Amino acid sequence: MRSPLMLGKSRIEALSDGVFSITLTLLVLKLEVPELMHHSSNAEMLQQMLGLWPAFATYVVTFLIAGGFWYLHHVTFHFVTHVDGVLVWLNLLFLMFVALLPFSAGLMGHLLVHPVSQVFYAGNQLAIAALLNAHWQYARLRGLLDDGEVVRVRRLSWRIGLTAVFFAACLAVAFEMSLRA
Repeated sequence: MRSPLMLGKSRIEALSDGVFSITLTLLVLKLEVPELMHHSSNAEMLQQMLGLWPAFATYVVTFLIAGGFWYLHHVTFHFVTHVDGVLVWLNLLFLMFVALLPFSAGLMGHLLVHPVSQVFYAGNQLAIAALLNAHWQYARLRGLLDDGEVVRVRRLSWRIGLTAVFFAACLAVAFEMSLRA
């Protein structure tokens, strides 16, 4: 029986950093400059800018959450010594939902109080958290980690698991609210 192909982790880290970099940059493009006439008064301009608060709030929250996911992903790969094909595909699925963040944030920013946008946004965040957890647990169970730091690995497992639980709770609340709407 052939042993599975083990790969270096640098390519997957580079791809992941690139996807996060592009995603974080695309988030700001969801902030649309209002159509203002050159003769608009300061009060009119301020009123239109204040009307953008849901988009700005969504941008800030999403940027910070995505930054947190990037950090957790970065830390997980500190412990990963090598990757196999399954871990590569789990990471690609993870990155697919990271790349969806500009869309879900744009939807949320434009339709903040609409239950469907809240469910979609929370679902996107849960997918990211669940896939990060899945690829971490897979790497841990398959022996792809540096096992010299057991306490730190255990602590990171809790942190990643709690992140998934938090977003599952957010999705449940958003879904419950959508049923009441």
